[in-house]
Amino acid sequence: MEKLIRIEFENNPNLGIIEKLAFKGLKKIRLIRFFNCPSLTELQKNAFSGIQNQMGLKIHFEKTPIHRIDGHTFRNAQNIRELIISGEELALSRHCFANINQLDFLTISGVVLIEPEIFTNSTRFHVIHVKNSQFDIPPNTFSSLSHTSHFLIEHSKIPSIAPDAFSGLTTIQVIELHACQIGTISARAFANVENLGELKILRNTIGDLDTSESIMSKSLKTRMEENTLECNCGMKWMASVEEMSDVNFCSTTASFRSIRSFVKSKCLKISKEAPKKSNHLPSTSTTFNILPFSFFILLFSIRFFNDFRIL
Repeated sequence: MEKLIRIEFENNPNLGIIEKLAFKGLKKIRLIRFFNCPSLTELQKNAFSGIQNQMGLKIHFEKTPIHRIDGHTFRNAQNIRELIISGEELALSRHCFANINQLDFLTISGVVLIEPEIFTNSTRFHVIHVKNSQFDIPPNTFSSLSHTSHFLIEHSKIPSIAPDAFSGLTTIQVIELHACQIGTISARAFANVENLGELKILRNTIGDLDTSESIMSKSLKTRMEENTLECNCGMKWMASVEEMSDVNFCSTTASFRSIRSFVKSKCLKISKEAPKKSNHLPSTSTTFNILPFSFFILLFSIRFFNDFRIL
């Protein structure tokens, strides 16, 4: 068993459970593949722990309807070359990818639920790619993940990204949201990522982005380009950032014009008119209040001077 290089399960309707430590001690293993195993719907705790592989290992789940990955399924896994999970209505439990040391390419699809802290104490990921999914991102979803080159979420529907959704990540080269349908990006969603190289928000459709804190981060560079947004005057903050407001656009409700064009035509005109009204009224009332008082002082002074001369 220790000399096994490949294990493949194909077209197997009877495989329903992978037991704890099922692949323990397979030091030469290079590929574990599950293809069209319709009864395998859950990956249980410690199923892929203790493999002790010496070479890069690929683990693939294809056309296998994984619905749930339990916490610590891959505990202490190391030197994983590829982990590909094509799930169906897939729920990622807390700590499901915890305690992994080196995973080059993680690709997940079909996700409908992500619990917080799925990457606890995991490090040295090259690319994390989440695609073709529909899920909210709660606070601290990815906390404790470190030393990752590219964290990409694309072609997915994300109703909400909560405050601190990406908090707790450290030493990440790129975080990218690409071609997603996003409902709301809350303030400070990216604010507490430590040592972030670049934040990229590209070609998404975004419903609510009313504050600059929604994209605030400690990154060395932020690229927000070619997004389509539901425009309103709450987005005036973006008009002050030329390289951002000219390359992001309003939705059909504002005729796909640029953010800068929308703010200039719909919002700045209103804000300029408001101070004129407020400044005009106080100056008029001040003039009318002071004139009668000054006239009274003058009359009093003349009368006092005449009385003094008579004396």
